[in-house]
Parts: sequence; C-alpha cells; structure tokens
Amino acid sequence: MLFLAFYFLLFLILVFQGTQIAGEVKTPLGTLPEEVGQNPVASARWGILLIGVGFFGAAMGLLGFRSPSLAAARPFCFALGVLVLTLFGLWVIFFGRKAEFIGKPAVADDHGHGHH
Repeated sequence: MLFLAFYFLLFLILVFQGTQIAGEVKTPLGTLPEEVGQNPVASARWGILLIGVGFFGAAMGLLGFRSPSLAAARPFCFALGVLVLTLFGLWVIFFGRKAEFIGKPAVADDHGHGHH
C-alpha cells in the first residue's frame, strides 16, 4: 500500500512539474536573472512529456485496481516515471539553462599599469 502512495505522488509531481515548466515559457516566475534563460521549445516539449507521462502513469495506476495485469505493470510505470523525472532533473541542472550575456563587454582599462 505504501508503494501506491509513492506511485501516485510521483505522477502527481510529474504533472505539476510539467505544467510549471511549460507555463514558465509564457509567464516566467522571475526566479532567475534575465541572462539565464531556457530554450522555450525544449521547455515546452519537456512540459508536454512530463504531463503526458504523469497522466499515463496515474491512469495505469487507477486502472490497475480493475485489472490485475495492469496492476502488475505498475512497477514498470513507476520506473519509467522515475527515469523521466531523473532525465528532466539532469536537463534542468546541466543542459536546460544557458547564460547569455546581453550587455556589452567592459572596456579593458589598464589603469596605467604595464604597457608604456
């Protein structure tokens, strides 16, 4: 029974996270500086993927109460959900955000040191 609590919690997190990442493209929360942006197309795709996997896993979990064969597929669905969430986490941390320096570079000023 405890597995089911974690199971449904995982897919609920996937749906919420997908909704947040897809929505952040249109209405940023302002938690990051402007220079650190994310690719809107990739974010939208991740959002759709997370929402889709979230609803798929939740549906499989609920249908598992009716069908023993679908109930047997729950561990596979759970593993799929964990894998997708892990890949999404890696994307957010390492690949999803790129710093783009919008301003002009500062003019090099030697302050009179060195070259005469």
